[in-house]
Amino acid sequence: MILIWKSLKLALLCCTLLLLVQGVAAFTVGSVSIDPSGNLYSGNSVNVSYTVYAAYGTAFPTNDDLQFITELDDPQWTYSITVNEAKSTRPVTGGRTLTINGFELGYRDQDEVSVQVILRGTIPAGTASGTNQTLVKIQELDTRGNAIAYSAVNIDQLVGEPTPVPTLAYGGITVMSSPSGADVFIDNVYKGLTPAVFSSIPNGNHVVLIRLGGFSDLSKSVTVAADNPTVNADFNKQTVTLQTALSPSKTPIAGTGSTTPSASAPASGYGSLSLTTTPAGALVYVDGTMMGVTPTTIPMLSEGPHSITLVMDGYQDLKTTITVNAGTTSEYITGLVKTTKTPGFTAGIAAISIGMLLLYRKMRK
Repeated sequence: MILIWKSLKLALLCCTLLLLVQGVAAFTVGSVSIDPSGNLYSGNSVNVSYTVYAAYGTAFPTNDDLQFITELDDPQWTYSITVNEAKSTRPVTGGRTLTINGFELGYRDQDEVSVQVILRGTIPAGTASGTNQTLVKIQELDTRGNAIAYSAVNIDQLVGEPTPVPTLAYGGITVMSSPSGADVFIDNVYKGLTPAVFSSIPNGNHVVLIRLGGFSDLSKSVTVAADNPTVNADFNKQTVTLQTALSPSKTPIAGTGSTTPSASAPASGYGSLSLTTTPAGALVYVDGTMMGVTPTTIPMLSEGPHSITLVMDGYQDLKTTITVNAGTTSEYITGLVKTTKTPGFTAGIAAISIGMLLLYRKMRK
């Protein structure tokens, strides 16, 4: 019984060793060189040289073969086998496949056996530009002549120019503030409240203005290049920071560098418009574009007349035209008029009923 158990243990150990050995190739590849080294094109001649280390501490299996396959046209193989620094060169041979018998490579474990190969050929006509061409595939064949999949090593080279990655025409801008809830204007157009990610921003330079009641306005010039710059305004310190991310993100990213800007001042040919309403909280439309909520100051308006509309629930819309002067802030203060309530359905029915009753009494007389 003990003898049987020992035999089973030995069999299990052998199976384990076989499984471990099966996942390791009997060779390694090094010293790869491709000439010319630059871009290759359809119809170009190319030389590929490399070294296969067939035994280095572990002998190459004599029952296995070493095989080279190429996709090049008109291939010519030149190779030599070196055993412990003794080199033997073989004749030039053609064909897309070169196979070396394991008996030529099978030596002792302590022997060093390597194969130096030079392949000359031509990139096939019609090879698509921007694709990888397999110049040589190196693999081990088992005793039945089947390729051992895990042993395969490919030497590839790009043919033609790499396929260019299309450049996006739009990016985004992430705007954060402390405290949050600040109004955001991009290129003088009201966008919303912080924190937020504003997408579909065209590539190029943009002016971001961040406004919060009780603090000075903060502005920053931002360049969008199919990415997602992040503007972080700290009103407590009256600073604004900018960070550029490589791709748009829906999670705001804190800035790293900081500058201290001055309060935004109208540029030449532009002015500002200050609007105050009683009651406050009216939506402000300038030339048909929503620009803020009263009380508010709208910067960077081109000089000249602008159509202003003030909208608030429960009050009549107010429409007017205000002229903005360059280099100054025009101020407009107004009260809003409540909408007139029309008689309700019940009051209307009561009035009709009274009228019909009076008419009935008159007819009876």
